[in-house]
Amino acid sequence: MDSSEGLKRPSVLPQMPEGGAASVLQRMAFYAVMTRTVRELLGLKRTVALIFAGQALALFLSQVAWQEPFRAGTMSLDMQTSYLLGYFVIITFFWMTGFCLAYLVVGTSGLELIDQERKKGTLLLMVSKPISRSQFLLGKFLALVLTSMLLEAVILLVSVLVVWASLGLDPDTVFALLTVLPWIFLFSLLVIIMFAAMSMALSTIVRSGLVRNAVFTLAVLAVFAAGPVMRMAWPAIYEDYRLYYIDGSYNLGNSFVLSLDQAETGRLSPQSQAWLGITTGAYTAGTEELLTALVGSEGAFDPDIGAMPPSMDRTEYIAPAGSIAITLAITAIAIGAAGLALRKEEVY
Repeated sequence: MDSSEGLKRPSVLPQMPEGGAASVLQRMAFYAVMTRTVRELLGLKRTVALIFAGQALALFLSQVAWQEPFRAGTMSLDMQTSYLLGYFVIITFFWMTGFCLAYLVVGTSGLELIDQERKKGTLLLMVSKPISRSQFLLGKFLALVLTSMLLEAVILLVSVLVVWASLGLDPDTVFALLTVLPWIFLFSLLVIIMFAAMSMALSTIVRSGLVRNAVFTLAVLAVFAAGPVMRMAWPAIYEDYRLYYIDGSYNLGNSFVLSLDQAETGRLSPQSQAWLGITTGAYTAGTEELLTALVGSEGAFDPDIGAMPPSMDRTEYIAPAGSIAITLAITAIAIGAAGLALRKEEVY
């Protein structure tokens, strides 16, 4: 059947007044698509597996790397809180709101949402209903975003509980972690909508599952890994040619730090700032800062002043609002490309 035929409405509908029965049927079909997709994405086995995967790094580090500083008794409560908060923020950026969220939670679902309808033959049935292809795509997209938000909220909360149980944290430290969670979750929304749009575009445009997964994996790696390589290997070229405009890790990191600035948990230690500077470029970080990050707690505490040394400077390549705008622009382009491809597709 030609795509135009799939979009025909029953002859009675054009005679309905605008906003009447036709509009009601369209809304009902839209919500039906969205709710059906939500139910599919929140299957019990998948949900449990993703929540468990989201805890993997926090559980590993709390059992292997964070035990000694908390049991040695060499840190004050304030330093323990700063130490743990800094590292929790870093693993959050690269795992809970990074690769785990972008690839495991969003990507593995979004890459199949449209193509599975095509393979099962239900795409023809859907576009023959009183719902436009744009509404069909939007229903799928919103279902993916909503389920990803729910899973991310659970993953973040459970990660704090896992660290708490593993290390036997003081209530003040737990409160500091819980206080920063809403701002981390707010940042995760930016990650969700961008990668949801990218995965939906690939699901609509590319028919090969192998190619879709390969392209999406490369995109995730490029966003989180290409920037640090460019900044460390070619710093002059990076700045002269303004590569930060296409650096996903910088623009996400810039948005991430802006969100963290709103949390009332005290500033990050210079050690944590150094790691964020090296990996995202949000703070100025060179060889000296790299050594500070690798040294550990010694680099985060100055014995001469009995406190943490001054904070590192923020980089000012792009204003945080500009980084958010770039991310939203990528989202709009991806979902627009998906919509255009779906409207032009011949459905048989």
